[in-house]
Amino acid sequence: MRPLAHLALAGLIGLAIPPQVARAANEVTIPVEKFKLDNGLQVVLSEDHSAPIVTVYITYRVGSSQEVEGRTGFAHLFEHMMFNGSKNIPEGAFGYYVDNTGGSLNGNTEPDRTNYFETVPSNFLEGMLYLEASRMESLILTEESLNNEKDVVKEEVRQQQENQPFAKTILLDWPAAAFSSWAYSHSIYGSMEDLSNAPAQAFIDFFDRYYTPNNAVLVLCGDFDPANAKALIEKHFGPIKKGPENQQAFPEEAAQTAAVYKEVQDPLAPVPLALVSFDIPPPREKDRDALELLATILTDGASARLPKALVDDKKLASAVIMNAGFPIPTYGPGQLATLLVAANGIKLPDLRAAYWEQLEEVKKKGVTPAELKRAKAKIYKGYIDGLSKTLYKSMQLATYETFYGGAEKLNGDYKRFDKISAADLKRVANTYLTQERSVTFDIVPGGAQ
Repeated sequence: MRPLAHLALAGLIGLAIPPQVARAANEVTIPVEKFKLDNGLQVVLSEDHSAPIVTVYITYRVGSSQEVEGRTGFAHLFEHMMFNGSKNIPEGAFGYYVDNTGGSLNGNTEPDRTNYFETVPSNFLEGMLYLEASRMESLILTEESLNNEKDVVKEEVRQQQENQPFAKTILLDWPAAAFSSWAYSHSIYGSMEDLSNAPAQAFIDFFDRYYTPNNAVLVLCGDFDPANAKALIEKHFGPIKKGPENQQAFPEEAAQTAAVYKEVQDPLAPVPLALVSFDIPPPREKDRDALELLATILTDGASARLPKALVDDKKLASAVIMNAGFPIPTYGPGQLATLLVAANGIKLPDLRAAYWEQLEEVKKKGVTPAELKRAKAKIYKGYIDGLSKTLYKSMQLATYETFYGGAEKLNGDYKRFDKISAADLKRVANTYLTQERSVTFDIVPGGAQ
C-alpha cells in the first residue's frame, strides 16, 4: 500500500501538490450518527445515497510517534502486514476480494495514526466489514510472514527513497532537522536495522496493544441502511476482545531560536530545489488556520503572490509550493513548508532571497481584501468538491472523530475561516515566518549515486 508520504512525493516530483483541506462556504450538512460497541470501537455512520457505493474507513490511533527508539518502522510495517492473511482470509486474498467487487482499497501510515479503507459497490458492505474485522481480530503474525514483509518494506524504501529525486532528503534528513521531538523527527519507515533485529514477539506485542477495537474509529459513508449497518458491525466487530487502554499524547516541540541551513547533493535531482520550513501550531488552532489561509494566498493558483512574482515576473522559479503538514500530516505541532524549484540556470540563494523579499512584503503591508476573499473562496470550493466523494468524507469524519473532538464537529467547522482577518494574517506572518524559526535545505544536483 502507498503511504501518504508517497502521495505527497509524487506531487512533489510532478511539481503539483493538492491544495489545503478546504471548507464549504454554503451551509452543507453531512449526516452523522455515532455509537460505540461494548469493546470500545467507536463507529460513525454517514448516509449518502447519491451513488450505490460505500466506503469503509478505519483509523487506528497508532503511527510512528508511538514507536520507541530501537523499535522503529513497526507502524509502517503493519500497514503492509494488515493486507496479508488472517485466520479466515488466505494470504494475499484481501486485495483479490476487494478488486473483484470492482472497488478500490489502500492504507497509509502517519506519525499519529494509520488508516485503512475500501470503496466498493454498496451490496458488498458486509464483505468489507468481514475483512476488516478478521484482520483486527486474527492477523497472522509468524516469523516467516514478518520476514517476508520486512523484505517488501526494505525494497519499498529503496524504490521510494533511494531511487527518487529529493526523496531521501525530504523524508529522512529534513524531519530530523525540522522537529525537535524524537517522536516526529524519525522517519515513518523506521530503521531497516531496527526491523531486521526486532524479534517476532516485539511485533506481536505492538499489534496486541494498538490494533484493537478500543483504539480504533470505524466510519461508513455511502449507500447503506443504518439499522442493517449497525447489525452487521455488531455481528462482525462485537465479538472482538477489547485491548489495553492507550493514552495518546502529542510530543512537545522546543522553541527554535536560530536558523538552520544545510546543503545536500542529490545525484538524482534534475534541478536545484530549496525546502524552507517553519514550526507552526497544531491543526485547528487559530494561528494554524490563519497560516493555512496565508499559504493559499501566497501559492494557490497562477495568480497567487509567489508564483506570479517568482515564476512569471522574475523567472527565478519553475514552481513554488507552500503547504502546511508537508510531507506527512501531524496532529500535534506541525510544519509549514515551502518548495522552491529553481528555473534553468538560477542559483538557489538568488531564488531564496526573492522568496524572503515576498514574505517581508506580507509582514509589512499585509494582504489585500481581494486576496483574502479569493483565498477563502478557493478553500470553500475545495471542500464542496470533496463532498461528492465518499472516501473524502470518510477521511474527514475519521479525522474529526479521532483528533478534533467528534465527527459531528465537521458540520459548520468551515466558519472558522470566515473569522480570519487580514490583520490576523499579517500577525502570524510576523510571528512564525521568521529567519530564526526557519529550517532550509538546498538540494542540488551532484554527488555519487
